[in-house]
Amino acid sequence: MKDVNVILINLDFLKAYLKDKDISQSQFADKVGVTQTTVNRIMNGKRNPGGKFIAGVLRSFNDLSFHEVFYYDTALSTE
Repeated sequence: MKDVNVILINLDFLKAYLKDKDISQSQFADKVGVTQTTVNRIMNGKRNPGGKFIAGVLRSFNDLSFHEVFYYDTALSTE
């Protein structure tokens, strides 16, 4: 077996950020460049953020850093 880094989202931080900035999930999805369904699944913990989501967040929200919104979790892969 091999260790794999999985990128997860800091949901509490992102939810508070969106509320503070008065940004809806729909507006956030448009700005990030993904569907509202994708944002909803990520925000509800049903899906991990992918590269397009991560890049969109960091590109569209200059005041956010990777380490504020995301973090690494080590999981074991099943070879």
